[in-house]
Amino acid sequence: MNNATSTDKLKQLWLLTRPYVFALGLAFLFTGIMLGLLGFNVWEAFKALITTSFSSKFQIVETFKKFTPLVLTTFAFAIPFQIKFFNIGSTGQMIMGGTIATMLGLGMSSFRVPSALAIILILTAAALTGAFYALIAGALKAYHNINPIISTIMLNFVAMQFTNFVATTPPWQAPLTGHPMSKELPKWMLLPRLFSELHIGFLIALGMVAFVYFIMKKTVIGYEIESVGHNQRAAEIHGINIKKTTLVTFFLGGLLAGLAGGIEVLGVHGRLVEGFAVTSGAEYGTFGTLTALISGAEPLAVPAVAFLMSILLNGADSLQRRLMVPVELVFLTQALIVILVVTMRERFRKR
Repeated sequence: MNNATSTDKLKQLWLLTRPYVFALGLAFLFTGIMLGLLGFNVWEAFKALITTSFSSKFQIVETFKKFTPLVLTTFAFAIPFQIKFFNIGSTGQMIMGGTIATMLGLGMSSFRVPSALAIILILTAAALTGAFYALIAGALKAYHNINPIISTIMLNFVAMQFTNFVATTPPWQAPLTGHPMSKELPKWMLLPRLFSELHIGFLIALGMVAFVYFIMKKTVIGYEIESVGHNQRAAEIHGINIKKTTLVTFFLGGLLAGLAGGIEVLGVHGRLVEGFAVTSGAEYGTFGTLTALISGAEPLAVPAVAFLMSILLNGADSLQRRLMVPVELVFLTQALIVILVVTMRERFRKR
């Protein structure tokens, strides 16, 4: 009986994971062929791509530093995606969160505020900024039926221009710099280090993973979000407020994206830098969207896939430095993984 039960569990596990196994295998096969045709050593390239993140203490820290904002921007897309809406604006929400965090930090720098209190206030302001910025798109959808894809993309450009304005305008602008950036924040406002250069933002991100899981799986609002995602009409008939649910999902998504911006400013740069929401040549928001699609927006799958993507991103940087492999080839691999996972998951589900 126990052997039969174990066999059934293994079979169920295989049925759940096979789309990902096939997708990863095909994506890496295609990448290997491309690397070979371009004249690169395929074995050395894959070795660098996969093992760099674990090759030293520095590389482990760098992987965790990429994971921190990535898992938050992934949830920023994944939560509204639960009700079949696309929040493409996590980049703008992250940027706005980081910008307001910097402005508040510089404004508080002349006051005698305890370090812990200052950090809490700044991160809270960053998170709420992202939340209310996302609510603009949520409200436009809920009350005027405007497609959030359009509104969130347009809001990204507004956020970028606002950041550029702050980074190049007194009293925030840093003097004598060749790139738009603000003055440095005081050292006592920066996030404490756990070890080496890994800041406590990593622990905050892990706490947010638990928070999202609790909200989505253990609360009434999580049940309502899931119900709306399965069948909006049926959910409305049973008394679920669709407008409220839409606003809540965008609020939660923007909250996490804004928090990611605050953590990047206080934990990595120590100031506002134009382009701070970019890693390995692409925006965290874009990678968050890809990660959410691969994970199926499942709360427990999101951190696992985000960690895998962080490994690939860190490996891509190493490939470019050591073997001169274009980082765009890794982006192509990630895009293929998304396309293949989504396609195969649907095909196997129908079977």
